[in-house]
Amino acid sequence: MHSKYLYTMRKFLFFIIFYSCYAVSFSQNVIGNWNGNISVNENKIPIVFHFYNDSLGKINGKWDSPSQHANDLPCGAIDITPDSIHINLPVISGSYKGKLITTDSIAGMWSQRGFQTPLNLARMKNTPAFQPARRPQTPQPPFNYVTENVKYTNADSSIQFGGTFTKPFSTNDKKFPAVLMITGSGKQDRDETIFDHKPFAVIADYLTKHGIAVLRVDDRGMGQTTGDFDTSSSEDFANDVEAGIHYLLSRGEVDAKHIGLIGHSEGGMIAAMVAAQDKNVSFIVMLAGPGVSGLAINDYQNSEQLKKAGIADSIIQKFLLLHHQLIRAVITSTDYDDFKNKVPAIFENWKKSQSDETLQALTIGTDERTIASLQRNYIVFHSKWWRFFLTHNPSDDLEKLSIPVLALNGSKDVQVDAEANLNAINAALKKSQSKNFKTIELPGLNHLFQHCTKCTVEEYGELQETIAPEVLRTVSDWINSVVK
Repeated sequence: MHSKYLYTMRKFLFFIIFYSCYAVSFSQNVIGNWNGNISVNENKIPIVFHFYNDSLGKINGKWDSPSQHANDLPCGAIDITPDSIHINLPVISGSYKGKLITTDSIAGMWSQRGFQTPLNLARMKNTPAFQPARRPQTPQPPFNYVTENVKYTNADSSIQFGGTFTKPFSTNDKKFPAVLMITGSGKQDRDETIFDHKPFAVIADYLTKHGIAVLRVDDRGMGQTTGDFDTSSSEDFANDVEAGIHYLLSRGEVDAKHIGLIGHSEGGMIAAMVAAQDKNVSFIVMLAGPGVSGLAINDYQNSEQLKKAGIADSIIQKFLLLHHQLIRAVITSTDYDDFKNKVPAIFENWKKSQSDETLQALTIGTDERTIASLQRNYIVFHSKWWRFFLTHNPSDDLEKLSIPVLALNGSKDVQVDAEANLNAINAALKKSQSKNFKTIELPGLNHLFQHCTKCTVEEYGELQETIAPEVLRTVSDWINSVVK
């Protein structure tokens, strides 16, 4: 899924930052390019930030990790005070916090999932200004429909949600079918912004122009929504969707008999979870939603990354044997120390039956270093989100449905395999009471439903297209057909 980057034995780096006790004002312009190095296992890893003003004059940013061939990665929220800067880095579930030392230097810390390392930045001289990528599909005002910034709470008022509600213009009391959009994994804003693409804004714009009201909402801890995202699971996000449904029911212009859910990636799984329990949901659209278990999704994503690194299929299967044992261990462990103590025996038992070729491909130096890496990297799976996702089977929810379902996948999706997941969704719906469902594999499209060339995760940001026009037409036409 597009915002959870998975960890194999050799990947991914964990970063952090150091606070200086000296600072001068950030009234000097931070706009420009900045670089520095972090140290990981005695290696210097360069990091580059690009800060620029967006079309609204707000400071935005990108960052690169050149040695990992990762460029134009999106910065999340950037908060600047007179003497400091705080940058959210959603693609690695991390952040950067620093203080301005001089007009051309920042001292700070880079963090990811509890791991930290110092990162001091220097302004890059004589480098061209960063030019944001063109996103021609992003809707721009004025809009030929009503758009409203809304706020509402859940049942016990413990979380306030911020979102955007759009509806067609109407001169009478006409009621419109409505959809609630559900983001994919990782903390997302209401537009599901990734690499400057705003796919949910594009979908909402198209649907509203075709007679369908749309509610899109910031995730917990993002934008105008409160709550703690990092301690939540898909079950909690399903409860958030319920709050959105109740909000739609409160709006007089919404046709209460025709409220649907559109979920992307993990959001498709959550749509099925909610629809299996809530009779107010009259249809769902799954965009690259999983039909197989989270563990199977995780296996596919890891396998694709290893293939990309040139690892043979036979060795990938050996890796998955170890991977599954470590997953079981971390899910059943009480805490980090409990898991840490299990890892050496798991690794040693696995190693006994492996060839030198496999060990050379998958391990990093000594056994001690490999074990330490496994202990450090796999503890991420102990989180509440991972423990639910890895063990949940979406087919169980799909089999309970009796409403129309549309499931789309791109044939070039490297995050949610189209064939395996559409087949599983189709098989589950055949067992359900739903009489109207479609599963469609769309040729040449990636996980974001872009026409792709390299069809890698890294290419998402290189493409100008946000979402293929045929996807917009298919979803709109299908919804309008089922709400007639």
